[in-house]
Amino acid sequence: MSKPAPLMPLFLAYQHLAGCAECEAADRLRGSLEHALAAGEVISADDLFAKARYLQDCGRIDPGLIPMEALDTLVAGVARLLGPGLSQAAA
Repeated sequence: MSKPAPLMPLFLAYQHLAGCAECEAADRLRGSLEHALAAGEVISADDLFAKARYLQDCGRIDPGLIPMEALDTLVAGVARLLGPGLSQAAA
């Protein structure tokens, strides 16, 4: 099984493309990055931060744009990283 790609470089590229709204190629790349950020696994604190910032960006544009897959993988990542420290009620 291959190791998941780190999310922070993906998020930084996503942010960098934010100013390229008029370019079709940049728009396609941004769409690919959005999918990778939404579906990507959280396996490190950097991944957790990158996914949270991606969700924050989505929410600022329109809360309805937040992909459920991104929320699911965020929750799974928090459980993975903090699992033993979470109370049973919260897990």
